Amino acid sequence: MKILIVDDNADDRSILHYYLKQMDGEILEASDGAEGLEIARSKRPDLIISDALMPNMDGFEFLREINRSPLLCNIPFIFYSAVYTGCRDEELAMSLGADAFLVKPLEAKDFLFQLEGVMANLEKSNKKPVCELLDEDERYLREYSRMVAARLEEKVRELSAANSKLAISEARYRNLFSSMRDVVIVADHSRTITDVNQPSLRELFGYETEEVLGRSTEFLYGSRKAFELVGKAVFDQKEASKGSLLELEFRKKNGELFSCELFALKLIDDNGKPIGNLAVIRDITERKRAMEDKLALEQQLHQAQKLESLGVLAGGIAHDFNNILAVIICYCSLAQQKPGAAEELIPEIEKAAERAAELCRQMLAYAGKSHISRAEVKMTALLNDMLNMLKATIGQNVTIKSEFISDTPPVMGDASQIRQIVMNLVINAAESIAESQGEIRVTLSDTEMREGQSERDYLGKIIASGRYICLEVADNGCGMDDETQRRIFEPFYTTKFSGRGLGMSAVLGIITGHKGALQLISRPGQGSTFKVYLPVQDSDSAESASSQQVNPAPWKGGGTILLVEDEPQLMMVAKMLMTELGFSVFEAANGKEALEVYHKNAEYIDLVVTDIGMPVMNGYELLRELKNINPDLPIIVSSGFGDSDVASRLKKGEIAGILSKPYSFDQLREVLRSVVEKTAG
Repeated sequence: MKILIVDDNADDRSILHYYLKQMDGEILEASDGAEGLEIARSKRPDLIISDALMPNMDGFEFLREINRSPLLCNIPFIFYSAVYTGCRDEELAMSLGADAFLVKPLEAKDFLFQLEGVMANLEKSNKKPVCELLDEDERYLREYSRMVAARLEEKVRELSAANSKLAISEARYRNLFSSMRDVVIVADHSRTITDVNQPSLRELFGYETEEVLGRSTEFLYGSRKAFELVGKAVFDQKEASKGSLLELEFRKKNGELFSCELFALKLIDDNGKPIGNLAVIRDITERKRAMEDKLALEQQLHQAQKLESLGVLAGGIAHDFNNILAVIICYCSLAQQKPGAAEELIPEIEKAAERAAELCRQMLAYAGKSHISRAEVKMTALLNDMLNMLKATIGQNVTIKSEFISDTPPVMGDASQIRQIVMNLVINAAESIAESQGEIRVTLSDTEMREGQSERDYLGKIIASGRYICLEVADNGCGMDDETQRRIFEPFYTTKFSGRGLGMSAVLGIITGHKGALQLISRPGQGSTFKVYLPVQDSDSAESASSQQVNPAPWKGGGTILLVEDEPQLMMVAKMLMTELGFSVFEAANGKEALEVYHKNAEYIDLVVTDIGMPVMNGYELLRELKNINPDLPIIVSSGFGDSDVASRLKKGEIAGILSKPYSFDQLREVLRSVVEKTAG
């Protein structure tokens, strides 16, 4: 069975095709009556299903032509149309010879049911001859004209209603478009402006609409580079994109540049193809100014906090130093009053001075600038020694439990500084327990931070990948709130359970100096856990023993030293010590004076000992000037800033040694001996 479907709507033809595919036979399709007539003449279908209104030749004219043909007039003809306004339309169709008039849309089962009914009736009845269906063309034309007029009136009403809706939609669009505070620019593919909203354009750029329509958007950008950047990102692309949000400078009519946020987007049609460009421009000048003000306030707050911390630090150091100085001054006064007691009092003065030196070392450790004599440190042995000592120091109400793995690899570090970490963490844990019964748990483990892990330290930095020994000190004491955790490592910060000096602040500095990391976990009433990560390094990275290790063996030197020091008292005592060791000494109070002395006495000077911080010309400048004159001249730098700080400013091998202040007679002797023997060798 051949079925011809005639409909100008491709979707409707597809639906009918789907409905009819379950019927055995061939489905033919045409888009209007003229094409349908051509197919009918060539294919002779068994059934025609046609729409009513179509271009070129509509369904009524198509039916007339079918019925005029002796070969086609007996083919069953069914109208299936959405255009239906009354029974007279059906009467016209039936009068022209249609076998049925079905109204769209119908579900598949309903359509097939009605189709079967029509076909069954056709088999029972004989189709009337065409001459009986329509007496004359005049009647057809009259009815057809009436139907067309009715259709036109209906279409006019539909068009009028559609125009009203469109006008309402356009008004809504214009109201919305004009009320937007951001500037919205619609442009074609060449970025020529076709529409823009007011009054936003006037308020932001200073232009009237007629001044910008038809112009390229380039004149609005702050620079050609910005214009090209947006084009490359969005507008010059041939395919549609999700759009981009960019921060750029734009230019007002008066030439003033200002910061904006630009959302750039390709406009697309119903098929997803680009039809133009859309730009939404928002002035962010006030936002940026607010951000700058906020940043300035944060910087002021940070500066105020720094000054507050500095005040606490200065007050704490002054307190401790004044106590030490009081001891020294009192012992000196006693020595003057009782000359015979000097021998007994000098060791006490020396102890007080050593306490002052230790305070300075803690300050340098807090700053991460203390000297680190790296060597292999076996953590298990070190912890066993330290914990045995600390058990005898802390109260009997506190129990220390330890857990170490047996094959922990050594770390490369300064054993004395690592002991300081252990001591301060354990003492801090004991203080948090106070008078209660408590427990401190000290564990040691081997751990590895892998690449890509996001493990963070106390300062919020991601811990570098690598192998670490993790020292964990946990207690079940009072714990800490967020504020205490934030400030626990500040020097001389006072917690609720104890006042403290530089101990805990030095811990953080020492860990930083060892390129390690620290984590802190604590809750009020739930105790605290400190985790210290010290990197495991190759053994060949260990340094030789410190050049300042004291060796009390007698030694006398010889030759001439150029001593450069701006502190007169230190100059005097250092010269006395060097003379005691067998050296002749030239003196200079700053780098410039030292250069003059060296130029005059270069042939006699064997080595130079220079301070770093001096007026006129500092030690670093002097060092480089002397090396330009004599690259082989041995130079020892003496500084109270910390060896690591000094070493970081110098090239490897640039100096012969470092003499850290304050130094003793034995320390001075060992540094000088090391340099002299190395030079002689």
